[in-house]
This record gives sequence, structure tokens and C-alpha cells, in this order.
Amino acid sequence: MPRYNPILDQLPTYPFVELDRRKAALLAEGRAVFDFAKGDPVEPTPDFIREAMLAAVEPSCPYPSVMGRNDVRDAIAAYLLRRFGVQVDPRTGILPTSGSKEAVFHAPLLVIDPQADDKVVLFPDPGYPAYERGALFAGGEAHPVPLDGDHVFRPWLLPPALLERCRLLWINSPHNPSGAVTHRDDLVRTVELCHKYDILLMSDETYVDLYAEGAEPPHSALEISQQGVVALHSLSKRSGMTGYRAGFLAGDPAVIARTKELRANPGLAPQDFVNAAAAVAWADDAHVAARRRLFDEKKRVLVHFFREQGWTFIGEEATIYLWLRVPGGGDDRAYAARLLEAGIVVSPGAMLGLTPAGAGWLRLAMVPTVAECAAAVAAWRALL
Repeated sequence: MPRYNPILDQLPTYPFVELDRRKAALLAEGRAVFDFAKGDPVEPTPDFIREAMLAAVEPSCPYPSVMGRNDVRDAIAAYLLRRFGVQVDPRTGILPTSGSKEAVFHAPLLVIDPQADDKVVLFPDPGYPAYERGALFAGGEAHPVPLDGDHVFRPWLLPPALLERCRLLWINSPHNPSGAVTHRDDLVRTVELCHKYDILLMSDETYVDLYAEGAEPPHSALEISQQGVVALHSLSKRSGMTGYRAGFLAGDPAVIARTKELRANPGLAPQDFVNAAAAVAWADDAHVAARRRLFDEKKRVLVHFFREQGWTFIGEEATIYLWLRVPGGGDDRAYAARLLEAGIVVSPGAMLGLTPAGAGWLRLAMVPTVAECAAAVAAWRALL
């Protein structure tokens, strides 16, 4: 019998695998399902992106380069300049990735020494499960930091002794699952903190282009500094390209150079035809504005209902999520199970947290259509 990595047995089932099982059971019963759980929007990828990918599929596809095509890096650099006013050298400061999840998972391998005392990876909790899992598989010490109140991560409040043992700090703004946005002044303090303690700052900005109409566009950590800072972006939600697996890392050229070395070992390189689609997606803002308006419309349906009921929630400012305090202050898993009776699938907050910080909350992803959101509200009302 093979002897397996013990970390595989220590980790629970990946949260969204369990949610998929629940959804499949409802569908098998022939039930109407309103799936607000997994953040995989149903709107089709814009035609011009699909066409660019199909046109780039050659009769013979050679191995892709870890650095990716020049055109995709040029498009990303132009996007960063256009969106944030930040100049990043496309030849030295940008690496395409196969989406965001693999980039999150592999990032700790760059800096973690399993034999060292300073092997802490800090990240907000509740949050993206890959922060913890990447740290553990790299041999690091995963340290979730509980969020409450406005759900903004303020690492300068952490004990100095912990920060001295930290090699990698994840921030996530706009935040999944709460939608909270870290504003510029707090980004400045975070960057200064990481410089002081010689910590690699990884800024997960995958939802930075999905913000409410009339709200201030969220900032990038790259606006503050590129020294010791790497930003992570993705086309999954921005452009409806979840299945394409397309994103990028950008920032400190010295860090990007070492990351290139790391990623060459397992061959982490997006296919050239995916990069062709990514290049045109990063070059266009009109389709992103249309998606923002659509997610806003969906949120308004739920927000109106939540306000009518007097429920506590956050998330209006950004992301595709709403973060709802369980009505009546009850158990999130029990309430989610009750919603399943009406065919409404949501993510219990406890599934998204390692500490009790997520307990008592529900995450709703704006995946169903506007009409389905309205139907879900009607079904929810019937439960009440």
C-alpha cells in the first residue's frame, strides 16, 4: 500500500465539493435549485474572447512558456497602467497563471523553509481555503487571523512576535466571502508593515474590478509599492472565464524572477491559446462594466429583501458575494440546511473559516440570473 501525505487526511473535504454534492441531490429529485453557493457565474464568456482562443489553437501546439506570450504580458501591463496608474515592466514584472487557485496554492513554496522557525503564513479568516492548504503542503505554519465587524484585515494589530516569524502575508481586497474593501490608507500601513518585518506581501485582488455602481474602485497594493509586493489577478469573475483558468502575478521583479524559477519545475504555464483569450480580455473594459451592472442588479434583489426583513449583511460595496448574518443569530449550517428545503443553496460561513469567525454567517454568490434571484426570494419568503 502507498504511504500517503498525512496532510491529505488532516484536511476536511474541500468546501465546494460538499456543496456540489448537495446541489446534485436536489437536482436528482427534480427540484428547482437556486445555487448561490459556488462562485461560478452562469453568464456566457463574451464572444470576442472565445473567438480569440479558438483562432489561437494551432494544428500543433508546442509547450507553452512559463513567462507566457508577449502579447498577454503587454495587455496585462496596459491594464495595470489603465486601471491603477501603475507601471509594471511586462518583461520582468508579470507572470501569467492558470487562474488564481493554483497561484495561491503554490506561492508559499517560494519562501517557506520547513526547517526554519520563521515559517508562518498569515491570512484572513474566513477566507479562501487555498491560503491554508498551500501553506501546509509547503511545510509552513498556517495562521488564520479572525475577522469581524467590517471584516477588514488589519495585520498591524498582530503581535510583533508573530510578525517576526512570518514569511508570507496574504491580504484579500475586495474580500471573499464578505465583500469588504481595504481602503488605500490601510494598504499603505500593510505595505509598510511588511517592509519592516521583511515579509512577502501577496495581495489577492481577484475581485478588484467587481464593485458597486457609484462606489470608489478598489485599490491595488501595487499603487503603494512594488518592492516585496506581488498582486494576484484573475479573469474568472471579471470576464466570466472560470473554466479557462487565466490570471496573473505582477509586482517586484526580483520576486517574479524567483517565482519564474519555481514555476518552471512543475511546468506551471497557461496554454498559449488561453493566453490569447486572456490578452483580449485584459485589453477590454466594456464587457467588465456590463458584468458589474449585472451583478449589481442581482444584488439589489437580495439586498431589498434582506433590508425588508431587517437582517444584518455586508458585501454591497464589491465582489459577487453578499455576507449575511444568520437571521435570528442561529447556526449557519442549520439555517443553510433549512434553505435547502426550498431549493436554495448557500455556503455556511463555518465552511469558509478555520476559526469560529465564519460561524453564524451565510455567503451568497450572485450566480443565478436576475429572474432566478427573484424566484429564490419568493421561495425564501415562503419558508418564513
